This record gives sequence, C-alpha cells and structure tokens, in this order.
Amino acid sequence: MKRVIRNNLTYALICSTDDFQPGVNFVSEPQWSLQVGLLEWPRAHALSAHAHLPHNPGQVQHQEFLFVVSGEVEVEFFDETGFCFQTEILAPGQALLQVRGGHGFRFLADTRLIEVKSGPYRGREKDKVALEANPAASPA
Repeated sequence: MKRVIRNNLTYALICSTDDFQPGVNFVSEPQWSLQVGLLEWPRAHALSAHAHLPHNPGQVQHQEFLFVVSGEVEVEFFDETGFCFQTEILAPGQALLQVRGGHGFRFLADTRLIEVKSGPYRGREKDKVALEANPAASPA
C-alpha cells in the first residue's frame, strides 16, 4: 500500500492486489470516518450473521460497501428482527451496498473483497452485534 503524504499528514492511500493478506487487513486509520479493509478468505470459510451498530447519535444505520475482486461469496440478508429473508451470490466485479439490517457470508471459492464502511472503528464489541436466526419472524 502506498500512502500519499505531505507534511507528515496522510492525504490518500493507494492499494493494489499485492496488499491482500489472508484474513482481514484494514488499511485505514481507526479514527477515520471511512474504514477500508482488504479481505481474503478461503473457500468454505463463513462469517457469522451480524449487524453493525450506529456510530453517531442520530445515525440511522451503519452502512457498508463490499466489492468482489475475485472469488465468489454467498450473502444472507437479515431484517431487524433477525429473519433471513434473502440469499444472493456475488461474483467478481459485483458490489454490495448494505444500507440496513444484517448479513452473513459463506465463501464459495477463495475470495478477495474490498470493504468500505462507516467509521471510526471503536472496537469489535462496539461495532457489531451477532444475529441469531429467528425462524419465528414474519417473512413479510
């Protein structure tokens, strides 16, 4: 990753495919209002269903953008009650903008994603909450 710097201040980050590492590698600073991560997961890996918590008073929903660089990922979408109401498969070149609710992921192939989400990062316990599947929720 290359940093564009002037007077010891970061003006920009330039990322390439060489910057991916197994797992999650956030390249942005935790205090920045946008968090940028490079994610690399092997086939059959799964990320449990979760929702992100709002960061600021008055913020309706934490939002997240994912771009599939390579591989294939199955995304489960959950409403606010924990009901999984839809599943989609994302392929290379596709992107996801999650504007509400939660999601879970299963990687159907070795996959690389670029993630951009609301910041600042306040630590895992303040960032997300696990979602338990709620089969009793209304499928409306």
